[in-house]
Amino acid sequence: MPDLMVRIGEETVSLRTCHWVLLGPDGCAYASEYGDGALDAERAHRNFTPRQRDRDRQTRQGYTVQLLTKDQWRKRAAPCFYGKCPHRKQAAA
Repeated sequence: MPDLMVRIGEETVSLRTCHWVLLGPDGCAYASEYGDGALDAERAHRNFTPRQRDRDRQTRQGYTVQLLTKDQWRKRAAPCFYGKCPHRKQAAA
């Protein structure tokens, strides 16, 4: 099976090396899946949040789904999943 390639910023990478990430309005990552788990942000959001009304509510509240390269994921999402992100520290203050 051929590799699907995507362009993120100035970089062209294989979709399978990327990650779809559900980001809250504060920038904190709440869910993640490998890039080849969905072909677009809408399908990735459906994977994260199966019920339409819950997806609609998240969208109204400012949640977004973004495709990140592995390096971007390590910088932006990994700290959230490992409890080391600045978002939760700001919310606790």
